[in-house]
Amino acid sequence: MLRHSLLVFFLLCFLHLASQNNDSAIERLSHLVRSDSDSAIIVTEALLQGNLKNIQKGIVFRIRGQAFYISGKLEKAGENFIESIKYLNEPNSGIEKGLTLIEQAKLFRKLKMFNDAISTYESAYNIFLSKNDKNNLATVLNEWGVVYEMMGDYNKAIDHYTRSLNLKTELNDSIGIAYSYSFLSNVYFLADDLKTAEKFGYKSFLLFKELKDPIGIAFQSSDFAMIFEKQKKYEAAIKYLQLSDSLAEALNYPDLKAHNYKRIADIYANQNDYKKAFFYRLKYGDLKDSIFSTASQKAIAELNVQYKTAEKDRNILLQKNDLSKQRLYLTVVLALLIITSVLIIFVYRNKRIKERSLKKEAELQAELLKMEAENSLQQDRLRISRDLHDNIGSYLTYLKFNIEEIGMNNEKINSLNEITSETISELRRTVWLINKPEVSVEEWVVKLKDHYRKLDIILVKYHLLDPGQNISAVVATAVFRVVQEAVNNALKHSGADAIIISIKNDDKYLKIEIADNGKGFTINDVNPGNGLGNMKQRLDEINGNLEFTSELNSGTRIKLNISLN
Repeated sequence: MLRHSLLVFFLLCFLHLASQNNDSAIERLSHLVRSDSDSAIIVTEALLQGNLKNIQKGIVFRIRGQAFYISGKLEKAGENFIESIKYLNEPNSGIEKGLTLIEQAKLFRKLKMFNDAISTYESAYNIFLSKNDKNNLATVLNEWGVVYEMMGDYNKAIDHYTRSLNLKTELNDSIGIAYSYSFLSNVYFLADDLKTAEKFGYKSFLLFKELKDPIGIAFQSSDFAMIFEKQKKYEAAIKYLQLSDSLAEALNYPDLKAHNYKRIADIYANQNDYKKAFFYRLKYGDLKDSIFSTASQKAIAELNVQYKTAEKDRNILLQKNDLSKQRLYLTVVLALLIITSVLIIFVYRNKRIKERSLKKEAELQAELLKMEAENSLQQDRLRISRDLHDNIGSYLTYLKFNIEEIGMNNEKINSLNEITSETISELRRTVWLINKPEVSVEEWVVKLKDHYRKLDIILVKYHLLDPGQNISAVVATAVFRVVQEAVNNALKHSGADAIIISIKNDDKYLKIEIADNGKGFTINDVNPGNGLGNMKQRLDEINGNLEFTSELNSGTRIKLNISLN
């Protein structure tokens, strides 16, 4: 009841201020979005029913889109940003249009539509440049830099963030400086410069606390935790993630909550506290499914295409009005041509309809054949995996049981028992890969970690830009075997007491590095029998490549680079 009364009071105040064309009304509504997105949606919906000028409607639609974005309703956010731009296509509303373009580009960035995001940021940048609006130029540079950061181009990202920081410092804009510090901290973290990342991150965190900005504190706490996490200071990392989560809960920001849950789950998993890891993983899964989907990306892209088409139609209409006098003199001649053209088009159209009908029928038949072939292939996969599991698997299990029944404390018997156990584990992994046409990178990493869990000298590290990215079973199997071969070589020949497997991915490549601190070797003395030939052949078959470096007494590094396209 109290919240309802406050909303009514705020709405009346805003309508009064809006009728006087007072900018403080918009400022109050912007603050409401950052503190209570659900209330902001209710207020903006009521305001849009009133008698607002076009520029005011454009601003309200933008703020409404921001509220939906924070609430995780991305399609609604996209619809409102497009409506905002429609009302801001006036000569005196350039700055406001630029601000909406920033929000729209942020949505494209969220959905990994990077080319659309870059072109939209560029449009906003040009608007603010023409107005000599340094404050908003700095904002665009920060947001734009995030796109390059997500694409892995850290040098461009640092350049954009630094230019933004210089502008914000010149303007003495504390909130802008805080965000610039935050962006610089994150990009240096990704570039593995943890000392510089921690310096900028701490500056950003203190500024946000001083400014009492809940969203800024929430995001910076989450980002700051990554630095501690990478330094294996897990208690500090969890502390900052829980601070971020509490603020995200108060702000109703499900996307940030989901991100924090996944990170906390990973930390507990690294500490072998699987009960807590499982608890947070479940919370992450529940939120993730409700926030982001490919359907959202498709819907936003379609909305953007519709808007751009409408813009082109509008420009064409303006040109037609300018040329209307000239076309008047050609009307009679065109009328005769149109009548003739209609007759020709009618005949041609009927012919095209028949051709399209036949083409669609042929495409449908081809699609049906393809589906049948895929279904047959999947049935074969299931049959083979079932046979392996039911027949060979049962024989191996029976063999292991009988070996254990012998119960002799004999070295050969124990060795045979261990080999049988490993064979059963390998069979299960093979069945797992055969049973699926494709697996996620995250699943693959989990299987690899499980494979080496008993070997203390082997550490598997990973930083996945897209954990849900799928790879085919063929690629998954080949890469698994190559990693096994590389690790086995290190165990047999290097004399190392530490082997590190590092795994990264982006939208184009899966990158893996196997490094040991062993005795190394001279490249010219490489023996092809060590398995390098087999590794190269496997990678050639899946469009991958292999590089290795080694020096005597300095260990060996093997890098795998697998194209995912």
